[in-house]
Amino acid sequence: MVSDSCPSTSVDIDPLTALAIKHGTDKWGLHFYTPIYHALFAHLRDTPIRLLEIGVGGYGYSTVGGASLKMWAEYFSQARIFGLDISRKTLALDPRVTLLVGSQDDREFLKRLTDEHGPFDIIIDDGSHQPLHVSASFYALFPRLADGGLYVIEDVQTAFWPAFGGSIIDGGVTMKLALSVLEYLNHAEISVERPATQIPNFARKIRSLRAYHNLLVIEKGDNSEPSNHAYRLDNPHAEHAVRTIEQELARAPTPEGIANLADVLNAAQQYSRAENILADALARWPDNSALLHSMANLAQGRGDTRTNLAFLERILAREPDNATLRRLCENTRSKLPPGAI
Repeated sequence: MVSDSCPSTSVDIDPLTALAIKHGTDKWGLHFYTPIYHALFAHLRDTPIRLLEIGVGGYGYSTVGGASLKMWAEYFSQARIFGLDISRKTLALDPRVTLLVGSQDDREFLKRLTDEHGPFDIIIDDGSHQPLHVSASFYALFPRLADGGLYVIEDVQTAFWPAFGGSIIDGGVTMKLALSVLEYLNHAEISVERPATQIPNFARKIRSLRAYHNLLVIEKGDNSEPSNHAYRLDNPHAEHAVRTIEQELARAPTPEGIANLADVLNAAQQYSRAENILADALARWPDNSALLHSMANLAQGRGDTRTNLAFLERILAREPDNATLRRLCENTRSKLPPGAI
């Protein structure tokens, strides 16, 4: 019996892996990147993208390298491909491939490169793999990546190898970069706790981070969704969410859906609007616990302890054996002045 964790014994492979084998790139074999790349890039195969790969391969040999550039040129039939290396190369490549000479840790050079040849839709860092260089390239290039683009860092294992400047203890600069990306991805939540925190502008363009074995993929896109603890309907994502919920509930109303809509409006401090839709729903479903709970939450948020208690007690009437809810009612009742009930 073959374990589910074992790779398939089938010879069927994706088109990019087949090209990797044809052109002799280590992106399949020594590494296992091409199936991931095919899943990420397949929809772009016949579009006129611009791809930059840092590192042409072949080290200091002028006539060695370019295997992955050949693979990309054949895979992306309409693309412009750019290969950057610190060494000058003399290679026979597709006319759509341009070779550039420069250092990946020279930020001014990288900015000039993107001004002249960008914006790039895909950037793949397969360069020195030295963490300091990896970080320098990312901070220079990611802000200039095309919207919707993907930034890939290969061979992340060197983050843990001291010979490359990594650290077996904490992954050094590369893992610090990954942590920073995660923090930027959640900038809205950080700002709730510390509004004065300085967030770089490009943080609002980090849409996602994918991590694979030896591979990081950072997607550029709109990252302006609000925190649920700083929810405002002047935010387009929040406004769109409320509008789509309302449209769907108008088509097929459910008490649970209406309760959720009220909770969203409550978070947006749209208290009267939330109360009105809950009152209408409770007239139709007077004993629905989701609606009762949402109304109790709304009253609590407005500081209306009496109304909060009234709806908690209506839920308790449906759940008389709920000891936790009973204690909550008792605690809420104790906050009312004597004779207020």
